[in-house]
Amino acid sequence: MIMMKKIILPVLILFIHVVSFAGVQDSIGVTKLNNKLHVQYMVSPGETIYGISTKYGVSLTDLFDINPELENGLKVGQVVNIPYNPSAMAKTSQSAASKPNAQVYKVQPGDTYYGIAKKYNTSVEQLLKMNNMDLKAGQEIVVGYNNTTTTATNPDTKTTTTPTAVNPTTNTATTKTPTTTTTTTPTKSPETPPATVESNQPALTSVSNFAPPFNDMGTPYTYDSSRKQILVVPFDPYLYFSDADDEIAGKSNMQRTKVREVFRKRLNTLLKAPGYETIHLLGGSNSDSLTDLNKIYSSVSYNYQAAINNPNSIEAKQAQTSAATSTTTAKKGNWMKNTVGSITGSQEPVSQYNTPADNGKYFGVSVKNPDFFKYFDEKYSIDYYIFINQFEVKTNYENCLDRAALNYERTFTVHYSIFDKTGKQIAGDKFKVHYNSNNCYVYQIASDNVPKMAQKIINQLPPPNAK
Repeated sequence: MIMMKKIILPVLILFIHVVSFAGVQDSIGVTKLNNKLHVQYMVSPGETIYGISTKYGVSLTDLFDINPELENGLKVGQVVNIPYNPSAMAKTSQSAASKPNAQVYKVQPGDTYYGIAKKYNTSVEQLLKMNNMDLKAGQEIVVGYNNTTTTATNPDTKTTTTPTAVNPTTNTATTKTPTTTTTTTPTKSPETPPATVESNQPALTSVSNFAPPFNDMGTPYTYDSSRKQILVVPFDPYLYFSDADDEIAGKSNMQRTKVREVFRKRLNTLLKAPGYETIHLLGGSNSDSLTDLNKIYSSVSYNYQAAINNPNSIEAKQAQTSAATSTTTAKKGNWMKNTVGSITGSQEPVSQYNTPADNGKYFGVSVKNPDFFKYFDEKYSIDYYIFINQFEVKTNYENCLDRAALNYERTFTVHYSIFDKTGKQIAGDKFKVHYNSNNCYVYQIASDNVPKMAQKIINQLPPPNAK
């Protein structure tokens, strides 16, 4: 009898959890990993890892840690385990009907955005802006928003008020039904977020005129209006390449995927330029940090590009000052020649970052969404964007300094791009940091090398007081 209870109780608990997760969008059940509950999610055609991350409010780091097979890409029908987060799950399971003043339509088999748009006297573009999803039979989509003065007669809707759609050019609400004549009503764009911002920073609407995925503005960011803002975009986890992670993970007593995150988070954190306000989306303070970071990853592409050096960078200004000082010193007399020569000759090279002699191409980023810069300028007032495009760790086993002590030479290669607020690229290149050590403890490796990487990139920004 006792044995039966031991068997039945876990089964009953699991059944209750499965029932409780039934409302979670697209979940197929639950499982227990490392004594923690996880939702099992089946991947549908057209989905991305960033979309799943945003949908369930879980970071890419956690998804990769729990599902290491994601390193090989996302596949249709694949089951992804997602850590159970009650608040995120509750938000995910909310239907479109929960949106304020929303008129909702339940998608039928064979429906298309074109057919639904024609039925509700709106445009495909507007439907995409309001929903930003592929159509699936049985799901609910928003087809308009309602005022509270008239009654709708369409039986497919769940409301008893007249639907309104937002005109993307005038930002005014236009009353639309499938059977009545369109009239204009002087209502404001719906869904103003509750967050409070400073008086000199206008509130933003959560339904934007921008194209997906930037059609939801979310929560405004309260920035420091006395300083210029920098947005830091850490490297996409897919664009990390290393031949040393197994060795480093073993010595550091951590999972292999954690090694990548140590480098990713440390470099992200250290990219703070004096005189600027730096906005981090990785672990950022804004409630939309995770969503906005995934919006970026889904809106850019990468390719090899010719290097761009910023002539107005901090590094360029420092070089000009150094050259001017050297010229002035040389003119002070012959008695100083030997001293100056010995000082300059004994200095290390300009940096420990070695750009290939032929200034070969680097792995750069290209922004493909036309609303990208407008969105972040409106929401965060960004002046400069720092993208870390690719991060590489390579061990030189052939020139081992001391094979018995495992003292190898490791090279870290960082590819980065910098854009201004208009979308003009002002800098972009790759550089290398060499590290000779038998140290395989990841936090020590990061401490010895990542500050140099961050400083090199920061030095490509213009001085904060530059016009």
